Amino acid sequence: MALNLFEDKGCPLDRQRFTWKELVQPPISKLDDDAFTRVRVILMNGIEIEAIRFSHGCARMNR
Repeated sequence: MALNLFEDKGCPLDRQRFTWKELVQPPISKLDDDAFTRVRVILMNGIEIEAIRFSHGCARMNR
């Protein structure tokens, strides 16, 4: 099933679950946070990117 941007209009504002303020978290500070926090953020970003690449590859190989 493909995404057709001309036919899919999205979800109305009154039915959306989250606002932008709820989705966006405050950024970490290089000076105030410890190194372990920065390493966790970098590793989690890599895991998320790899999951996206893996699912994209599976979708291309399996119809």
